Amino acid sequence: MSKFKNVGDIGEKGPIAGLEDNIKSFLDWSFLNIGAYINVGIPTSGIVGSNFHQLHSVSNPGITTNKVWESSRKEWVYETGIIFKNGSPNNISGIFLNNTFLPSPTGSGNYGYSINYPLGRITFNNAVASNSTVALNYSYKYVQTYKANESFWWKEIQQQSYNPANFKPSGDSSLSSNHRIQLPAIIIETIPRTVLTPRELGTTQNIILQDILLHIFAENPNQRNIIADIILMQKDNTMYLYDVNKVARSGIGPLNSNGSINISGYNYDQLSNSQNYRQSWAWIKNSYTSEMNNISNNLFNTVIRWSVEIR
Repeated sequence: MSKFKNVGDIGEKGPIAGLEDNIKSFLDWSFLNIGAYINVGIPTSGIVGSNFHQLHSVSNPGITTNKVWESSRKEWVYETGIIFKNGSPNNISGIFLNNTFLPSPTGSGNYGYSINYPLGRITFNNAVASNSTVALNYSYKYVQTYKANESFWWKEIQQQSYNPANFKPSGDSSLSSNHRIQLPAIIIETIPRTVLTPRELGTTQNIILQDILLHIFAENPNQRNIIADIILMQKDNTMYLYDVNKVARSGIGPLNSNGSINISGYNYDQLSNSQNYRQSWAWIKNSYTSEMNNISNNLFNTVIRWSVEIR
């Protein structure tokens, strides 16, 4: 044999590398569909003294000061088609700059902007005054999910992000949102335990058994335990896996590279159920708790291990 089998391009992700993408999409979509999102209105209600609807100017390397404005909570909801108990996440129809409404997704005139949903930020085309008031209605994901292969270990866990006093609850707001993990959060890690079993005689294809660790971090044990129970009880659940390479080539992913919504994009439900993009399916063959840690008086951790069979 003079060539690799089952591989077409060195730049493409294989089934194991693409599994983290699919699991993140599955978790994000599934949590939203059980109401794991918080609607933020103008003014913010529910937390006395909070100002979650207001954005704050942050420094970002390579970008002019006062062009980037962030909210206290990141991971804004961009997914469409979510209905929970007759309610839905807030759609971002625009922002208010000093009480002037600028419609999304691009603003208008001298005040054009882009929206980065994962980072929870607005980037203006031109800098605005530092004493400006920037506000909007939005929703953020209550549970944040991260892929370990894209989450640098020097990221900071931001504690007390619900502190209503100000935007600097633990002194780490000097870090931009792409360097922060807010709680509760799940980090998806593919570990080196992969078993290949021939699918059938006369073919080189295999059934893949891959172990996945789901690291759950929360600020209190009740929050951790609720999320851990949800993840643990997914044993025997199945999911369709979309072809991450085909989605990337076709340009129908839900977000653009700058974190803005792709108007031609598909949501997870559409991707996983489309015959054009469906690649295979996965079965969560086993699920169990492998660790439970009380790291400090306000940081709690559990690790759930999934054995996922890809067919």
